[in-house]
Amino acid sequence: MSDPVLDILPLRSVVAVARCGGVHRAAATLHLTQSTVSAHLRRIEKETGAAVVAKAGRGIRFTEHGERLLAAAERILAAHDEAVSTLVAPSRKTLVVATIEHGADHLIPVLSNLLSELPGGYSAQFRLDRSAYVADAIGAGAADVAVFLAPAGHPDAVGTLPLCWYAAKDFVAGAGPLPIIVFDAPCVLRAPATGAAHALPGGATVVAEAANLAGLYAATRSGLGVTLLPEIDAVDGIRPMDGLPAPAPLALAVSFSERVPERVRRAVRRDVAALAEP
Repeated sequence: MSDPVLDILPLRSVVAVARCGGVHRAAATLHLTQSTVSAHLRRIEKETGAAVVAKAGRGIRFTEHGERLLAAAERILAAHDEAVSTLVAPSRKTLVVATIEHGADHLIPVLSNLLSELPGGYSAQFRLDRSAYVADAIGAGAADVAVFLAPAGHPDAVGTLPLCWYAAKDFVAGAGPLPIIVFDAPCVLRAPATGAAHALPGGATVVAEAANLAGLYAATRSGLGVTLLPEIDAVDGIRPMDGLPAPAPLALAVSFSERVPERVRRAVRRDVAALAEP
């Protein structure tokens, strides 16, 4: 009988499930299917001889065995990634860049041009997602560079992005609570939007939730309600909505995996910061 083997990819799925709070979000962060992540968990459970996760209401929780495995997986991945950085990184030219959808039409060309012009000639493989998942991509081993929105004062902030309310060009607010459109949780924009809107004299009501920026735009352009976005976003088909309280700006943050050279980090921070306010 062969000895058990703990492969890197299933271990990375275990860590991602713990950090993202479930299989669905872990799969999105790792850009795998849910069935693949579930298969990774089953494989680890078979190799180690005990359950790693158990059902907890509508979600899952790590078992006592799973918690021990998780701690070991984090140590193994840290050693693996350090070895890759030391032994393989000098010949590695492609960087996986996880970035938010907000301002992507500005961010993507800036980062593409920057990386191609750096000495040695890097290229970028982009992955677009919500800030909550982009911010977790480095820890999950799914990206080398992460550009995301964060609360003011975030340690990786390179600047700030003002926020503005937007609505369809023919939208007119009626009597009663203001209808607002928000991202579903978790989302760094959700709390500022609902907090500011509910502070209005007439209050506010959430009329639609969207899982991505395309859905948010579609609901807003339809005239369903108003939505809060960073001013860096493209806003074709919608207009700024005057007379509403805009929350404080959010931070634009950048983080890196250990394999990214310092000179690349400095250049990326500089060019992303140029798109934000100081």
